[in-house]
Amino acid sequence: MKNIKQDISGGSLKKVYLIYGEEKYLTRNIKNTFIKSVAGDADNMNCSIFSGKGIELKEVMNMCDTMPFFADKRLVILDNTGIAKASDDNFITYLKTNIPETACLVIFESEIDKRSKIYKTIKSTGYVCECNHPKTSELTKWVLGRIGKEGKKITKPVMDYLLAATGNDMEKVDTELEKLFCYTMDREVIEISDIDAVCCPEINGKIFAMIDAMGERKQKETLDLYYDLINTREQPMRILYMISRQFNIMLQVKELVSQGYSTKDIAAKLGMAPFIVGSAVKQCGNFSHRSIMNAIKESLNVEEDIKNGRLNEKSGVEMLLIKFSKKHSTEKRL
Repeated sequence: MKNIKQDISGGSLKKVYLIYGEEKYLTRNIKNTFIKSVAGDADNMNCSIFSGKGIELKEVMNMCDTMPFFADKRLVILDNTGIAKASDDNFITYLKTNIPETACLVIFESEIDKRSKIYKTIKSTGYVCECNHPKTSELTKWVLGRIGKEGKKITKPVMDYLLAATGNDMEKVDTELEKLFCYTMDREVIEISDIDAVCCPEINGKIFAMIDAMGERKQKETLDLYYDLINTREQPMRILYMISRQFNIMLQVKELVSQGYSTKDIAAKLGMAPFIVGSAVKQCGNFSHRSIMNAIKESLNVEEDIKNGRLNEKSGVEMLLIKFSKKHSTEKRL
């Protein structure tokens, strides 16, 4: 994104760009930046947008060849057309040698095969930008910036609660932030009660219930909760992250409880809301120290196997849940 802004501000636009990835918020912002900076608006005669499958490549090339009207560049956008999966040699040759200096072709796709001809061609002759969900630290910085611009404040525990409820999808976080800004219009500080009132913490509640069911060895209930989340289009990797995060909280809480700390003291020491610590204390009663450690280790193993293609996301998380919700465990609680 930074390089694209530099290209635009410096007047050194490349002939072709490929923007892809799962983070729709970023890709939408990049698209709007191109339209506003290069064409002025989407209805400008120097801006052409092709959307959906079945477009004619010849028409795209003809549009790129058309001289801009009283402007330096003609902007041509291909929005999730599936063209990145095509292997049309004429189009590849066009991108390599024939696209004119007066054209700026921007291709947006949700996913791309990095082994494809078109990917390799654009990478060598234009610019490729991958837009995936940000890391927690990056997302936190972005959220703080959004909140600051609205003249509001948020504490770290409340920020953690917000991100636990929304996940790391910037599109979803942005939507929930807008709700919070409207709901807390006359107040400066955003509280947990505000998030509960207007946001969508469904996954958070189901994760808590899932951990409870696992601890009580209710396998069917555990899996039913998982399938409910899948049916609402929650991503298995996000569910896995939330499970792993909860077990990490439980590990810290269990160790501090064993040292004699009260729920209030643990909340202060870990910088968490007391009700989160209280829930974790209850859940710890159904898990030994060793079983929590094993769950954390196994979660990391499943995540690594999924990322390396050794496991399918949905079935990988499912296997983890089955393993830790089995009945008749002989493990002694510590």
